[in-house]
Amino acid sequence: MQRCFRRPAWFRSLRGMTELVRLGIVDMGSNAIRMMVVEVAPGRTVPAVLDSQRLPVRLGRDVFHGGKIPEPTVRAVVDAFRRFRAGCDRAGVKHIRAVATSAMRDARNRDVVIDQVREASGIEIEVISGTEEAYLLGLGVQSRVDLREGRSLLVDVGGGSVEVLLVEKGQVVNASSYRLGALRMLQAFSASANNGEGFVELMQRHLRSLEQRIVGRFGDGRIDRYVATGGNIDSLADLLATRGAVRRSEGTDCVLLEDLRRECADLALLSYAERMEKKGLKPDRADTILPAGLVYQRLGEIAGVDRILVPRVGIKEGLLKELVDGHLGSFSAADHVDTVLSACRAMGHKYHFEAAHAEAVMGLARQVFDQTHELHGLDARARVLLDAASLLHDIGTTVNNAGHHKHSHYLIRSSEIVGLTGEEQEIVALLARYHRKAAPSREHEDFAGLRRKERLVVERLAAILRVADALDRQHAGVVHSVNLRVKEDVVELKPVLAEGQTSRLTLEKRAVEEKGELFLQVFGKAPKLLSP
Repeated sequence: MQRCFRRPAWFRSLRGMTELVRLGIVDMGSNAIRMMVVEVAPGRTVPAVLDSQRLPVRLGRDVFHGGKIPEPTVRAVVDAFRRFRAGCDRAGVKHIRAVATSAMRDARNRDVVIDQVREASGIEIEVISGTEEAYLLGLGVQSRVDLREGRSLLVDVGGGSVEVLLVEKGQVVNASSYRLGALRMLQAFSASANNGEGFVELMQRHLRSLEQRIVGRFGDGRIDRYVATGGNIDSLADLLATRGAVRRSEGTDCVLLEDLRRECADLALLSYAERMEKKGLKPDRADTILPAGLVYQRLGEIAGVDRILVPRVGIKEGLLKELVDGHLGSFSAADHVDTVLSACRAMGHKYHFEAAHAEAVMGLARQVFDQTHELHGLDARARVLLDAASLLHDIGTTVNNAGHHKHSHYLIRSSEIVGLTGEEQEIVALLARYHRKAAPSREHEDFAGLRRKERLVVERLAAILRVADALDRQHAGVVHSVNLRVKEDVVELKPVLAEGQTSRLTLEKRAVEEKGELFLQVFGKAPKLLSP
């Protein structure tokens, strides 16, 4: 399970490091802020944790109710970051990475918080998407649980959202984020919060209303393992352990779904104060544990499993594993392409894409990209965006063949592709939009909304995608590969036919000439398809 997310430039400097490095990591959740200092040494497979703390700063409490983080909470956040930075400085920490999730995604004044934290501590907060949050959680899980065989369902119930991942043989094929976080649900049903049984009934009714939407994300086939992460499931496992109802193996707890159901029923009968007194729960856990438990329980029932694996990991462990595995650059095709392409193929099958044509176009686009680097000057990140667009450029035909490039654009930008940031996904959507018909134009709002650098990426990759699509004009895989020769005014394409194929490539030559106009416009050289 790899990634394609853009990371700070300093990450690149850690690759191939030869000396000990200390790093600071911050997970800014809706219910608490978790901070950690780790030490990474050459040859060490597991980082050493030098300091770890959890601060019960509830960003979601006010955001989910009023849409903003109030000034007192902002001051608490700024103070927490200032103190963390001071501790990092004393420990000799050179680099700090801070990520924020659901509450900050929803906060209207998040830029104010980011600016104040940066000014006070010099730490830049990165607000990550639900898809990236899910990815990091999945990466953390893989540090404890082997997901390489069968189908795995990964669920994390945070304060503001629930992240659901479907993993097949180690590859994420679907990632979804739902606004079902424990703190969010607690506030939504606050009128019944003092009545445990009434609250449970409201929660269950709400979950039933979403059941069909959630079931559709699981796809066809059985779930071989159900893995739950988050502070609330850890606390539920602790409660069950006191009853002897937990089996532990290699750092991972195994909880029976029936035992979880029974524990939730017991908690529903207790008041907030009684949960602290009788169950020993902390104040910021005693209220959210029940709604979280009900979500874990219902998703387990929907998945048809009888047990839950609790590896006791979260986003910070995902970040740590990312460091150890060496995923430290802004982008590396070898590191990231599998996850992106797996997600794109899953999306393609969802919309009944023509898989053979999509794969043929991707292969040809890669060849054109690799052999014209002196023209486009793009990096490996751009190559994977081209891969994704090649696989998905025609999915709009599921809506209507006429204007399908526009439908493809809409479907891609409205979905979530694991391994891509929102900005990268928009580029892929625009590449699909421009694989035919009108060329990229500042008159098009979505294209005009990009930064100049990203507009150049779209123009260059769209030009390459059009040529690759033209080379499979018959949708029959006639052209197996192509060798390019860049000349002064032309780029010659010498085709190699697939085994058993005989063709003069009349349709392909005409298509390259027509669709190659953008290539000529962008690179100043006309593509010309030679005879086989």
